[in-house]
Amino acid sequence: MLVKATYTHKPVVPRGAGTWGLGGSVPVKGGYVLDMTAMDKIIDIDKENLVVTAQAGVTWKALSEALDEEGLFLPCYPSSAPSATLGGWIGTGGTGIGAYKYGTAGNIIRDLEVVLPAGHIVHTGDKYVPASGGGPNLTWMFVGSEGVLGVITEVTLSVLPKPEVLRAVAYSFADLSKFTPALRKLSRSDVVPMHVMFGDRAHFEYLRAVGKDAPDVGCMITCTLTGAKDKVDLDEKMLDEIMTSSGASKMPTEVAEHEWSERSYEFRVREMGIGAIPGEILVPIEGFERTLAEARTLVKKMKLKGPIIGSVADRNTIMLMPYYLTDDHNFFRSTAAMGFGKKLGDIAFENGGRPVGLGLFFAGNLTKYRGKDGADLIKRIKKAVDPEGILNPGKLVETGTRFGIPMPAVLMNFGMNMLAGMKRIMPRDKVGEAELSRLRK
Repeated sequence: MLVKATYTHKPVVPRGAGTWGLGGSVPVKGGYVLDMTAMDKIIDIDKENLVVTAQAGVTWKALSEALDEEGLFLPCYPSSAPSATLGGWIGTGGTGIGAYKYGTAGNIIRDLEVVLPAGHIVHTGDKYVPASGGGPNLTWMFVGSEGVLGVITEVTLSVLPKPEVLRAVAYSFADLSKFTPALRKLSRSDVVPMHVMFGDRAHFEYLRAVGKDAPDVGCMITCTLTGAKDKVDLDEKMLDEIMTSSGASKMPTEVAEHEWSERSYEFRVREMGIGAIPGEILVPIEGFERTLAEARTLVKKMKLKGPIIGSVADRNTIMLMPYYLTDDHNFFRSTAAMGFGKKLGDIAFENGGRPVGLGLFFAGNLTKYRGKDGADLIKRIKKAVDPEGILNPGKLVETGTRFGIPMPAVLMNFGMNMLAGMKRIMPRDKVGEAELSRLRK
């Protein structure tokens, strides 16, 4: 199908709610920003076939609430669900809440409606059955494509009947590094929580410093179990054994339920009036302890405040999200601190993982992600689909500026390393120290 519209040679940048942190919807080469949030209609909830179709600007929270009213359940969604849109999170290839049991954003998609750069509209799958066995899976071509191949306008997702029980249970350890033995046991057990998330001592200290209800622990692991009551009861007993035999203490039920209720608000520390900028990496469980130690060393070297939160993405993968606090009004400090993301990504690569996302700042990593031949193939696909280069230029497959000056990957990475070096010679950050001092008195 071809939309009859005047073709533009100016850049077009699709934008959801802008909750991502890698500049994916920044119009670096000018042109038009296409605000998708007005496309916010839930088109059809099909209880018989367990699918829902909605426009790309619907938020995940709004969709989840609408499904809940119909006795249905959204298997996975981003932690930024209150504001993140369907198209935006799919475009970034999200790994979010529910991933451990139900998979990532791409795993629950039945079909995408996508407008290609020349105006053609394509559907990537079949509404009621999987797209496998019908040639290359077009859906996955757009999952994680960051808006450089097409504009997602409509999404059809698989949903589930609401589980009989959804139960959060939480455990504390003396330190996040002590979680590793339990993590290995859990990932090799028959217990499959919907979601496993964690935060370290520094994270909960900051929450208490801004007046939030948070435990005084070395770290806390929260697991959410779903299913029939008898099965959830059994899973909880098995989980208790796994955790306590590894040195954990079980937290009260109300603490676990509170932490689950806060799953979409991990950055409440911004109420201090400062910036909280997260890094985001995926590493295999085998490399978790090394990555954690090296990330903490990096935080100290760069003289940052660096709490660590994260989740268990699947049986072999940890998602770590160290974040640092910065004063947005201090241009030099906040800009220099951006080198943290580059250095954190290097740590992930060294430990068998990788950073999450490319966007504007890390497009130079494409070859590291996919290898030279894989990166070249992705660039050829982009050229074939978008020969004029109008759709979200300067991202994922290239870096550049609105003045038409290309930014080679080696130069972008050099700049990020320079920022990290600058931060290391600056005085130690004191962001949040006053609040922490009041807390400790």
